[in-house]
Amino acid sequence: MWSSLLKRLLNISKAKANDALDRAEDPVQMIKLATVELEQAIAQATKALSVAMANQKKLERDHEQFRLESLGWYQKAAAAMQNGNEALAEKALGQKALSDKKETEYRLLAERAGAAVGQLQEQLDDYKAKLQEVKTKQSIYIAKAESAKAHKQIAETLSGLNGSALANMEKYENSINQMEAEAESLTQINSDKSKLEKEFRQLENSVSVQEDMEKLRLDVAQQKQLKEQQRIADLNRKFEELNQGTQTHHLKVLPPNAPDAKSLPPKPAEDLKKKMDDFFK
Repeated sequence: MWSSLLKRLLNISKAKANDALDRAEDPVQMIKLATVELEQAIAQATKALSVAMANQKKLERDHEQFRLESLGWYQKAAAAMQNGNEALAEKALGQKALSDKKETEYRLLAERAGAAVGQLQEQLDDYKAKLQEVKTKQSIYIAKAESAKAHKQIAETLSGLNGSALANMEKYENSINQMEAEAESLTQINSDKSKLEKEFRQLENSVSVQEDMEKLRLDVAQQKQLKEQQRIADLNRKFEELNQGTQTHHLKVLPPNAPDAKSLPPKPAEDLKKKMDDFFK
């Protein structure tokens, strides 16, 4: 009786746990819930076992009571027989027979109850050991569930990447390559434009330099010409001064013993005139 009750309780608990696991969205929480339900079922079975053990004890006490009652009636029958009262002794033995019958029934009931309690205790101990094993492995089950959940999330994420994410990445890459090509083209165009502008600037600078060179040459030539004219003017002035001095010298009377003018050494004015003639040749 009690063994079948414990089995039914455990089966109901397992059925509830399995049904909850089948409908669960979070198996980790369901494992914890199933463990709790199994603990509750074992607690109920333990309570039922205590009731069965109490009933067994009562049956054993009733059996002992009827055994003592049978012994008491037998002693009363013996006393009546010793006093020569066989009728009373026979009545006492009749009561003893009733007590013996009840003693036998209760003995059998106590024995069956004892066997059932022993079997129930053995099964309950077995389930307690299994519960302890489940509790010990619960962390492993939870870790496995978390690992499986993480792997599933990774797989779903990678599956998503194989679709839209990678397609978008390819589109972004093409856009970046297009932007890079446009930038290189603009850079090349600007470089060519800058090179052309640089050539024109160099040309303009060259023309400006040539113009400045021509102007400088004219300025230098003019300065040189002015200096030459000034030098000639200075020479002419000196020549005039010397020429006037020479004429005054020729007006003087030569002494009688003076040499001929042609034999005289050249005068400074003549020397200056000769140098000027050589300069302008």
